[in-house]
Amino acid sequence: MDWSVWEALLVGLFANLVLAQALFGGIAYALLGITSTDDPKTVIVGVIADVAWIGCTLLWLQRRHAGWRERVGVFFGRRGLRDGAFGAIAGALLYPLIAVAVAVPLTVLFGALSGRDATTPDQLPGNLSTAEAAVTVILAVFIAPIAEELFFRGVLFRSIRDRRGFWLGAVASGLLFGSVHYVPAAWQDTVLLQTIMVFTGIGLAWVYERRGNLVANVATHMVFNTIGVALILTSR
Repeated sequence: MDWSVWEALLVGLFANLVLAQALFGGIAYALLGITSTDDPKTVIVGVIADVAWIGCTLLWLQRRHAGWRERVGVFFGRRGLRDGAFGAIAGALLYPLIAVAVAVPLTVLFGALSGRDATTPDQLPGNLSTAEAAVTVILAVFIAPIAEELFFRGVLFRSIRDRRGFWLGAVASGLLFGSVHYVPAAWQDTVLLQTIMVFTGIGLAWVYERRGNLVANVATHMVFNTIGVALILTSR
């Protein structure tokens, strides 16, 4: 890979936290008059921030690393269709696998450690209108998977994997992937969600290792999030 692990981390930090979240997200917060993280309009901020993150990452790749599509693994055509189908099936299998093999034992573990029931905090704002729910679906099912797979698997995992092998790349990128899924709640609930996302990130790294095409990963992530969002919205 042309970029080092440190360059990947610095780009992720600057493109996401500084430009997308702080700058574009901060401006959106101010313009929308949002004063609380529970405000349903935060989903609009999420859309703006993630689109900005995608744009900044692509701009860096295009300007600094010619031929990035082949290196990251972005292939369409017949291969894209095959890998997209593989990814969709993988996403449909990954969700119940994570729910049963990871979430259940971790819920018991964190409940025992905290002395109270542990549950994953709700990742969606409450009291969503129909329009806000539609924006939430667009963000969670389409935009976020592209942004997160482009960076966490295409840029970060690939840079570590090519130098240190699959497992270090999968675990390191999975840990960072889990850390960004922070939702303020009781510590056991927050850490439970983040730990589940670490294992999800490792699973997504495995999909990337198998197919070498980010299209497969985006499809996996989209289906995974579709199931999660559907369960959340239908349970309200």
